[in-house]
Amino acid sequence: MKNYIITTDPFISYDGSIKPRTDIADILSNNMGFQKINYPMFMKDQNYHNLNENVMAKIPSNSVIYFQFPSYTSTDQDLDLIQKAHDKKVKIVAIVHDINSLRGFKETITEDVFVLNHFDLITLPSISAANELKNHGLEVQFIIQKGPFDFISSSPKQISYHSNKVSFAGNLSKEKAGFLTSIDNVRLVVYVSNLTFKLSNNSRYAGERSNEELIPLLTDGYGLLWDGDGVSENSFKKYEKYNWQYKLSLYLAAGILPIADINSNVGKWIIKMNCGVVLHNLSELKSAIDNINTSEYQVMLRNVIVQQIRIRYGYYTIMMIKEINASLAKNVMPEIINNK
Repeated sequence: MKNYIITTDPFISYDGSIKPRTDIADILSNNMGFQKINYPMFMKDQNYHNLNENVMAKIPSNSVIYFQFPSYTSTDQDLDLIQKAHDKKVKIVAIVHDINSLRGFKETITEDVFVLNHFDLITLPSISAANELKNHGLEVQFIIQKGPFDFISSSPKQISYHSNKVSFAGNLSKEKAGFLTSIDNVRLVVYVSNLTFKLSNNSRYAGERSNEELIPLLTDGYGLLWDGDGVSENSFKKYEKYNWQYKLSLYLAAGILPIADINSNVGKWIIKMNCGVVLHNLSELKSAIDNINTSEYQVMLRNVIVQQIRIRYGYYTIMMIKEINASLAKNVMPEIINNK
């Protein structure tokens, strides 16, 4: 049985959509003998029937295709590839990066569930996501992702030091990061793109950086994971309880302590691993970091270093694929482990 992994062009975007997909493909091809399938994700193809025929022509029967979901093509294109795989007696597994209906994108949850139910098996980021999808008719067997997305980096590993600096990297649209306007009592450094609003006086905008440029700059203190406009609990904020924010992987790869909402999926994992700080709301940010002394920082930092090593070498991807392979071999529903 041969294994194939769908991947995409690694040079089309700075954001957190591309790198986790190409990293997974690299990890599986380099460590588990998978063959990559270059596929035009993030664009619709009017000739997708021919595209998918050409893909399947290279894949023998009784193989397994690992499909990175969502593809950002079209529902019809996804379903066409799944059908062509099944017609050839090829299993197709979805590694789910995001569930767009849960973060307020144009898809409805019914549409997401409809597509996901066509796969032979899927991964899901959290128990909360699984429960929400099951409430809307999810029937396909699934496993729960046990840790963050891996983050391959050629930047030298570094050990951060204790400071009260807080870094934030990500999309800086008002809807997703408007809360930054109200953080004026901590030393905040903001990176990456799309700044459309004025930051508070204590914040410094450091511009756009690629991942490899950014990691060496994250040398001390903390990395903030937070979404929302700072006014209401919008879809971006609600989505935190379902997903693995890719900023977590960036901060761990750099070796700094993450800060997250205590009720988010990431926040629950941080508590379990004792590798960062959790808040009920951003008003607690200053007091939370002021109350952490160097000794306490070092305890959490040791746990961050464990995670830094893991995600830089593909630990979570490899463990997930091993669990999927075991499930496919047994053709039974794998045990679901509650991350809570």
